Amino acid sequence: MNKEKILALAAAQEEHMVTVRHELHKHPEMGWHEERTTDVIERELRALGLTRIRRGFGGTNCGLICDIGEGRPRVAIRADIDALAVAYEDNDLPYKSEMPGVMHACGHDAHAASLLGAAAMFAQLADELPGSVRLMFQPSEEQATTPGAKAFIAEGALEDVDAVIGYHVRAGAPEGKILYTPGPATTSGDIWELDIVGHGGHGSRPHEAVDPTVCAAQIIGALQTIVSRELPPGKFAVISIGTLKSGSAVNVIPDKCEITGNIRTTDPAVRDTLPERISRIAKGIGEAMRCTTEFRFIPVYPSIINDIAMGKLLETAGDELYGAGSVQQVPISNGSDDFNFYSTVLPSVYFNVGMGEPGTPYAGPHHSPQFRTNDAILKVCAATVVATTLKAMEAKK
Repeated sequence: MNKEKILALAAAQEEHMVTVRHELHKHPEMGWHEERTTDVIERELRALGLTRIRRGFGGTNCGLICDIGEGRPRVAIRADIDALAVAYEDNDLPYKSEMPGVMHACGHDAHAASLLGAAAMFAQLADELPGSVRLMFQPSEEQATTPGAKAFIAEGALEDVDAVIGYHVRAGAPEGKILYTPGPATTSGDIWELDIVGHGGHGSRPHEAVDPTVCAAQIIGALQTIVSRELPPGKFAVISIGTLKSGSAVNVIPDKCEITGNIRTTDPAVRDTLPERISRIAKGIGEAMRCTTEFRFIPVYPSIINDIAMGKLLETAGDELYGAGSVQQVPISNGSDDFNFYSTVLPSVYFNVGMGEPGTPYAGPHHSPQFRTNDAILKVCAATVVATTLKAMEAKK
């Protein structure tokens, strides 16, 4: 790996990466609607002379993969490209979102732009590659029930691939610091739904009704005892309530109450037990309060598992580029990402690049109107992913 060459190539792409990111940021698109975004990505790849492009996944015209170089080993790199439903963008930027209610509030515009920068670098290194690279510009990372990674895998994006690399910008972390977790790196993230059915009536005569809302309140409180009283100390889990829908008028006791929530854990064995625990508590309280319950569990994301050997290659690449200690091991993240589907199929590594510590403009929470991307880290993303890819090719040759 030629450190000076990689850093120089990344620096040469910096201005164009920033320009492309601002264009994408100004025109965000939700999952499985990223057609304009894919147009921009395809335009940029073809401008580099890259033609081995496959476009359109999940029955849409969104997302694409692009191959550079020949033969094996082949390393795939994933960049997610979708935006989020955010009411407004609370940033005074000349390129702020022009799409009402949609914003790149998680940095996926930075991922797409930096992987395009990496594409330009790989194109210039094509004759030197000890293998080939597959760039995966993936739609719909944020759509939990229709994740783009699943569609990519089902439609052959990992065919003839030996390893996968993914990355994400991180708000509130030191600028340019490369962060990753060996082994399990994120929590799993699943959805549950609960219907509670009683018998409606007039609000002035509750004794003639069976109130599902009061039953729901008891269930919500009792669910918190799963973590505090049913799991061994040291076992991590989160059971969150996302929505509670009940009633339509102040003087009407409704027939039905609906609850939806989220489950997160780092332990697959714990994950397997949580649906039964929630269902059991809901059913028991429902029966005690004369209600019937219907529970549904929707598995979404398992944990991302970072391959230990791939993580070592990331550490080596980062330290060679930026000096010892540039890559920092961090605790498991409570977030989730559909990159986990790749990590269950092939040796993978997923890392973060810090954008700025608390007190800087780049510490606004992900998924919030205040989220703001630091353009200075685009070249760090591009250089790190190129260097790690080269290390992986050399290791697997």
